[in-house]
Amino acid sequence: MKNYLLPTALLGTIALISYVSPAAALSPVEIQRIARQTTVQITGCDFGSGVIIRKDGNTYSVLTVAHNFQKSGCEIVTADDTKHQTSKAKLFPDRVDLAVVTFTSSKNYPIAKLIDNSDRVEATETIYVSGFPLSTAINTSVFSIVKGDVVANPQNKQQGKGYSLIYSNNTLPGYSGGPVWNESGELIAIHGQGDIDTKLQTTINDNVRVKTGYNLGITINTFAKFATAAGVSGYAPTKVATIKPKPAEDLLATALLEESKGNYQGMLENADRAIAIDSSNARLYYVRGVAKSQLSDRQGALSDYNKSIALNPNVALAYSNRAYAKAELGDIKGAVEDSNRAIRIDPDLPEAYVNRSLAKFQLGDNRGTIEDATRAIALRPNFAQAYSNRAVAKSELGDNQGAIEDSNRAISFNPKLAEAYINRGLAKYKLGEYQVAIEDFNRALVLKPSLVQAYSNIGGAKLALGDNKGAIEACNRALALNPNLFEGYFIRGFAKYQSGDNQGAISDYSRAIALKPNFAQAYANRGVAKLALGGDKKTATEDLQKSAALFKQQGKMADYQRIVTAMEQIP
Repeated sequence: MKNYLLPTALLGTIALISYVSPAAALSPVEIQRIARQTTVQITGCDFGSGVIIRKDGNTYSVLTVAHNFQKSGCEIVTADDTKHQTSKAKLFPDRVDLAVVTFTSSKNYPIAKLIDNSDRVEATETIYVSGFPLSTAINTSVFSIVKGDVVANPQNKQQGKGYSLIYSNNTLPGYSGGPVWNESGELIAIHGQGDIDTKLQTTINDNVRVKTGYNLGITINTFAKFATAAGVSGYAPTKVATIKPKPAEDLLATALLEESKGNYQGMLENADRAIAIDSSNARLYYVRGVAKSQLSDRQGALSDYNKSIALNPNVALAYSNRAYAKAELGDIKGAVEDSNRAIRIDPDLPEAYVNRSLAKFQLGDNRGTIEDATRAIALRPNFAQAYSNRAVAKSELGDNQGAIEDSNRAISFNPKLAEAYINRGLAKYKLGEYQVAIEDFNRALVLKPSLVQAYSNIGGAKLALGDNKGAIEACNRALALNPNLFEGYFIRGFAKYQSGDNQGAISDYSRAIALKPNFAQAYANRGVAKLALGGDKKTATEDLQKSAALFKQQGKMADYQRIVTAMEQIP
């Protein structure tokens, strides 16, 4: 009897993400990329900057300062260096130094994400100002972004013309009207004024002096407060909640600090204490949900996300994280629905596309996984998890070289992402590079010892190298960590069969089938093992018939034909 065992099935690992918004600070490079795509230059009437905040059909709205429009003939220059004619500026009442202008284009330009409540911005926070300053060295203005810190954000003490946010960024003329960003890449204010020390020497450009004092910006809350009166619809005044007792906020800050250290138990304990003080704070349940998720309490995480959403149903990240929890609990349909809700609330949230890619992968929709991961990458070009997820889907579709390239990108952006090594190893395994694949699986285990798929994949690679004993040992370690790992039983069963232990192989294949009833390969291999054991031809044939039916149902016609051919050779 020939050996009709089918190739060992290795699993790549979808990288799961679960971010706490305040702790998920973007890198300066990521913020620069967001700013570059959404910041515009104002020319033709003056030299200034602005930011795209809205799109209605082919009409884009730009938020800037009113003093940029003291002359006529203004044009907007977008990130692709295209010039656009502007509408008449909509000026804000009460001498607030804000204006909104529009331009039309059939091109697709990104939109800045506005912070939901700029009053939460506190002194010492890191912020960025982007714009097109008049250069100190050349007369051509180019996109620039400068880093600084918030000095003060007094909600009830404005400095005139709506200005209230005070910060330390070193700006130049031309930044006026440019966006002010927080570390999450959210628009928190519009820059408009800066102190000028006239005693300093002028720069090479005689019209430019370095601003050495503090800068002033008009916050998004002020914009929202006056938007309707200025004829700008869709921006309701921010409802500022009553300030809660400070201990809850202190505990929340401590919880986020513990999260940044990777101490999720400490994060959970501080979130518990904060909720005991303030049980109606949606953000606290959200943070505790993340802590529970990181501690593998998926049901507890789901419960906290439910509470957070009940208290505030408009936070995209809460739906995205709940989607992850549902996917982990097997509610794939619910995971897709929650991801869709997150995307409806915030179409530019890359985490939502990555978590939806997880659900699609679990549904066997590899092309859908690639599509969502690609969308996430378009929104955040250095999103390591998105590249890693796209890699495993490409590998499933046979594009192993593409999978290796995407895994390499993921590792270049995050060398500590264990899943990326798993997925690169999977692709190398499929290309026959078994020893190199084992090296990647071992790297993954150094970074994340609990990653059971790495052990089972090592088992598969050792099996391919003829090391049946090593394969069994690797699978034993995987199954000790997760007794419900169906692929661990499948690979160990294969190794036992190769070692002549047909009864042990049958037992392991049966466990794999119990965990995954539509596992066609396991039925085929169990049937072959039964034939090798002798005396059980009827049930062996039934297993092969079941395998063939499943392969046909799953559209795997080449494997279906292999099983049919095998059955024809049974005496």
